[in-house]
Amino acid sequence: MLVKSILKAKARGAGVVTISPETSVADAARALATNRIGALVAVEDGGAIAGILSERDIVRGVALQGEGCLRAKVRELMTAAVLTCREEDSLDSLMQTMTSRRIRHLPVLDGDDKLIGIVTIGDVVKSRLDEADMEVDNLRHYVVAAR
Repeated sequence: MLVKSILKAKARGAGVVTISPETSVADAARALATNRIGALVAVEDGGAIAGILSERDIVRGVALQGEGCLRAKVRELMTAAVLTCREEDSLDSLMQTMTSRRIRHLPVLDGDDKLIGIVTIGDVVKSRLDEADMEVDNLRHYVVAAR
């Protein structure tokens, strides 16, 4: 299975919630809560990815800096070196990247390096479970037909 299939199957579609790196961390936390998501992709005015800010980044900021970090800019807490994937990437490669790098969100880029979506570890797990259910159903039908 490919990333393209995961994006098509997502309830929200391929949409991704973005934020400016100059937004306050408090506003970013509100955006995460409002959209019921775990990460925001920080983009510059021209649309280039500047970084990614996750719930984990905010928790780490509060733990290290106290509640004052909520007045900081997203740029100060975000991960600037963002790993991404492509629509043509396989589910296996995503699982390997997410597991080895211990990340939960991968922005998806098209051939022109334009942000077109985001894939989460939950999306990957759901896709694998759906795939396994389909294989079990196929095996059941095969066994019943062979009798």
